[in-house]
Amino acid sequence: PIQRMAGGKVWVDESLSEWPENDFRVFVGNLSKDVSEAMLQHHFEQYASLAKCKVVRDHKEVSKGFGFCSFLDPMDCAKAIREKDQSWLSSRPIKVRRSDWKDRNVQMGKKKGKNKKRSKFNSRR
Repeated sequence: PIQRMAGGKVWVDESLSEWPENDFRVFVGNLSKDVSEAMLQHHFEQYASLAKCKVVRDHKEVSKGFGFCSFLDPMDCAKAIREKDQSWLSSRPIKVRRSDWKDRNVQMGKKKGKNKKRSKFNSRR
């Protein structure tokens, strides 16, 4: 199980085991409430390495207005961001960005914090 961290809280996220290992994931935002996973999958199916799409829903199964798509090839991921950002899906232009999900893992967050170097320009005095 992978521990996640956001908003000062830490939890175990079992849903990450559903995704391919070492994938390249994009965040898809501004989804209308009627967008299903099948619609999202269809919107990105032109990319051969598309592995999975998921619309995030609340406990009542209502869309939260965003989702994620996973690619196995980094070039497909980059093309999807470039070509699909601001494209129309259902009744809205969607936002497509690189997902920062790995940055929210507890282990990755600790590593990032240790590697920061302070220069004389950004150090606190």
